[in-house]
Amino acid sequence: MLTHDELAIVHLVLNTDCNAWDLAPTSASPGVCRFCYRERNRVKTDPDTVRRVIDQVRTESEAHRVVFTGGDPVMPYNNHLEVALRHAREAGFETNLHTNGLLLSDRYAGVRDHVTLYSLAIDGPEADSADWFRGQGYFERFRSNVEFLVADRRRLAFNTFTTAASVRELPRLAEFVTGIADRTEVEYWLISQYRPIGRASAGKAELYGFERDDFVRAVDGVRGAVAPVEIFAQPTRAPEDPYPFRVWVLADGTVTADLGSVAAPRNAVIGDLLADGFEPLVRRAFALREQPQLEGIA
Repeated sequence: MLTHDELAIVHLVLNTDCNAWDLAPTSASPGVCRFCYRERNRVKTDPDTVRRVIDQVRTESEAHRVVFTGGDPVMPYNNHLEVALRHAREAGFETNLHTNGLLLSDRYAGVRDHVTLYSLAIDGPEADSADWFRGQGYFERFRSNVEFLVADRRRLAFNTFTTAASVRELPRLAEFVTGIADRTEVEYWLISQYRPIGRASAGKAELYGFERDDFVRAVDGVRGAVAPVEIFAQPTRAPEDPYPFRVWVLADGTVTADLGSVAAPRNAVIGDLLADGFEPLVRRAFALREQPQLEGIA
C-alpha cells in the first residue's frame, strides 16, 4: 500500500473541458483563462466506474484527500460529480472541489454535503486585474461565491496566478484573503508563477517571464499578513528543474503523472488502475521519474 508520506493527495478528473466560456470576452479580457493549457476532451465514464476507481485508490493507498479538478469539475452536464463526491466521502476521503466557481451555484445543492474544502481561483484584488486573467465578470462571480460559501460556513482555499505586474498586487490581495479568513476557515492560499509546461510561446513569456527571485520575494512578503493561512508558492522552473510529483486519476481509471519535466507537453499516461492496480502504476511513475535524474548523474 502507498503510504501517506508517499502519496497524500490524489487528483480526480471527471472532465477536462472548462466552463470559462460563461464569461464574455472583450478587448481587455479573453473569456478563457490566459494561462490555460488544458486538453479539450471529456472523460467517458459512468457512475459504477467512478465508484470502482475511488474504491481502488482507497484500497491501495493511505491518501487522505481527493482533489476534484479538470478542466473544471462543475460543468452543466452530468459528469457524475455528485456521485463521485458522495462516494469519496463515504470511502473516508476529504474532498477538495477545485473550481473557478462560475457555475457553482447551479450544482451547489447536490455537492454541498460532500465537499470538505472549496478551492476558488482569484488572481487580483479588484475586477480590472482579476477579469484580465479569466474574463469579464469573473471577479463579481467570485465575490458572490465567497459570500454564499461564507454564509454557509464552508471551508475555503484560494489559488492565484501571477504576472510581473500582478505580483505587485499580492499585498492588496492578501488583505482580501485575510478579510475572508476572519469570517470562515481558509486552509491555504496557493500562489503560482506561470509555468509553460511544454507549451511555451513568446506572448506568454512576455507576460509571465519575470524573475523567479522576484516572485519568491513577493510571496514571502505576504506570508505574515495572512497567518495562520498557509501559503504554498509555485515559482517558475527551468526545463531541467524537477516538477512536483502529482498523480491524476481520470474517472475512467486512466492514471497520469508528472514525471518531473517542465518541457513535457502533457502528463505521462501510466496505465489503467482498474486493470493494473493503483499502487503498481504509481510506483512505476516513481521509477520513471527517477530514471532521467539517475541518467543525468551517470
